[in-house]
This record gives sequence, structure tokens and C-alpha cells, in this order.
Amino acid sequence: MAQAIAPTLTTIGQLELRVGNIDEARVFYGDQLGVEVDSLFGQTMMLKCGELTIMVQESANRPIGCPIYFRVDGHVHEVADQLKANGIRFKSGPSCIVENFMGKSSWLAFFEDPWGNPLGLMGDMPV
Repeated sequence: MAQAIAPTLTTIGQLELRVGNIDEARVFYGDQLGVEVDSLFGQTMMLKCGELTIMVQESANRPIGCPIYFRVDGHVHEVADQLKANGIRFKSGPSCIVENFMGKSSWLAFFEDPWGNPLGLMGDMPV
């Protein structure tokens, strides 16, 4: 009998978020956060963030999702300041969570979209 081989998962192809209003979501994600709006059709919006696609759908029954972490290596503070200038209110951070590990420190900052979906900045910073 052949031995089962576990799959190697190395890339996220798409994430899905549910929001209360797709037009407000376009303003929040596209204008305030600066994520590229790839397409908008009906109650669905597709965002491109590097190689990652985020599907945003309007829904009256919207569960609070898992955090989406935006990688901002080397620029955590600058990006947080820019988002604050765009009206984003951070719940915490930027805060150093790992100090001087292999020549870098890891930082996190957390905020939410208007529907309570948790979002974060994550970035490695030089020591």
C-alpha cells in the first residue's frame, strides 16, 4: 500500500471577506488602504494585493473573519502613519513582538474594517 504524502501548502490564492456595504468597502479598501480594486461586479469586489486575491462580498449575514495581515517589511511605522492620516484607527500597535531575532525584529499593528473584520500590518524591521 502506498504511503500518503501530505500536500505542501505554500501560497494563498484567495481570501474572502463579507461586508455590509460594497460601495463603502470599495472606498475603505481601495481609497483608504490603497489596495488595488481589480474588478467590481454586483455585490462582489475583487482586490489584488501582490499575488493575493481578496474577494469581498456584500452580505447581511457577515461573520467576523480571521485577520488579514498586510506585509510591510521595513516600513511598519510609515505605513501605519499613512493609514492614520487616511482615517484608520488602530486598535493596537505598531508593537515589536520579537526583538533582534536573526538580525531583525518583527512588528504588528491591528485595526478593523467598518464591519469588524480584523486587519493587521506585519513587518520585519532591521535591528
